[in-house]
Amino acid sequence: MPLRRWLITLLVLVLVPMSAQAFDLDDLQRQLAATPSVAGRFEQQRELADLDSSLTSTGTFVFERGKRVVWELKTPVQERIELTPQAITDGSGETAPPGGEQVAQLFLQLLEGDWQALESRFTLQLSGDQDAWQVALTPKEAALRERIAGITLQGDRTIDHLDMRTPDGDRLKVRLFDQHPLNGA
Repeated sequence: MPLRRWLITLLVLVLVPMSAQAFDLDDLQRQLAATPSVAGRFEQQRELADLDSSLTSTGTFVFERGKRVVWELKTPVQERIELTPQAITDGSGETAPPGGEQVAQLFLQLLEGDWQALESRFTLQLSGDQDAWQVALTPKEAALRERIAGITLQGDRTIDHLDMRTPDGDRLKVRLFDQHPLNGA
């Protein structure tokens, strides 16, 4: 009998896949950092609760880790927006009003999976594994909760979905697709 138990134990150890090990935020951050610069397309839907309507826009994006995101809207209007850690600028070079840099920093931190920076303002909850994960972010401070009810990120090797909800019921849903590394990345 002891030999039989030993064989069963050995089979269980061999057959349990290595991916069954815990997947945490550090693992996810390393996974996202493996592709420092990507480009792709997006579909963005804004749902406005008080107007009971939504607006869908589409376009392309370029994300350069630690540097910037260039968001090129193609429909329903054409517009270029660049987010850097310092500012949000439009196609004419005009910057967003004061506070725009905080929005830009948050957006970059979300796309980078900069959990250390995000943990100072949000409670983070990771579920899933490296092939299908989700991170739910809940604001810690009352001032932030007045603007953001929660954020959810989903993806696999990259971030594929961002869902941001406001306390008044508005919602921003962004789907990133056809993502590919930039040349030289």
